[in-house]
Amino acid sequence: MNEQPSYYSILTANVRYDKRLKANEKLLFSEITALSNKNGYCIAKNSYFARLYDVAVETVSRWVSHLVKYGYLKREEIRDDKTNEIIERKLYPITNPKIEDNSDRFCGTGGIDKKINTPIDEKIKENITSINNINMLDKDNSEVSNTNRFNYSKFINSINEAANTNFRNSSNNRKLIHARLADGYTEEELIKVIKFKANQWKDNEKMKKYIVLTTLLRPSNFDKYIQEVESTPEPQKKKSNTSSARRPERTEEEERLYQLRLYASEHPEIYESDTEGNIAIREELERLERNRVKGGGSPTE
Repeated sequence: MNEQPSYYSILTANVRYDKRLKANEKLLFSEITALSNKNGYCIAKNSYFARLYDVAVETVSRWVSHLVKYGYLKREEIRDDKTNEIIERKLYPITNPKIEDNSDRFCGTGGIDKKINTPIDEKIKENITSINNINMLDKDNSEVSNTNRFNYSKFINSINEAANTNFRNSSNNRKLIHARLADGYTEEELIKVIKFKANQWKDNEKMKKYIVLTTLLRPSNFDKYIQEVESTPEPQKKKSNTSSARRPERTEEEERLYQLRLYASEHPEIYESDTEGNIAIREELERLERNRVKGGGSPTE
């Protein structure tokens, strides 16, 4: 899908002030309203939004799920009668999930209100500010904002102190940090993931070379890493000289889950390619994660 509509996008007050939603989830809702202008619904795929916002497809999938969960989107899937495969998905933006009257929905038969469905006037366009107010980079890759400046040097120093690393305040590292913050992740989440993976890999001769921000903050990796951090029990995060002696051995299934997680972190392409082998690996990971949750483990998002 290559359409980039020259119409207003709509960000309703209830979406704008919903603290359960991240900034980019609100931005996605706004984009969907613009793409719903023609027919009252949006048929763009997650891969389209992933390219638009330079994030992983899995990230967009999570954004959409959150918007559906909280009642701001209605999702309709059209499947093939024979194969049951999804051949088209329709997303209907809903202005007020508490009101069922179609007059309060974008997905009504008339589509978006004609009063709103007009091209952006140049004078208005000049005054429009970014919905998620993410800081931009100038040509020298120095962070620029009309109100404040993000201190990359201080933040990278915080990472190095927490994770015992030695990352430089380079142009490429600033871009990676900026991109993940633009995804809606917090500074604390970035530090948490980097510290976790650095501790996990530092004594592994094969993996220690991957303790670089190009690997740790790659969009297709970061989504998986943060879920791994969140699903790891706290005692396993804090290691001591005597912890290994007291830690119970993994069961066969736990060891299988650990090895598959490690393999997935080293081979992010399994999430990007639907070969028979990659599908099988993903399904096995999902099965083991479900069993772990049933057995008392912390559920992943």
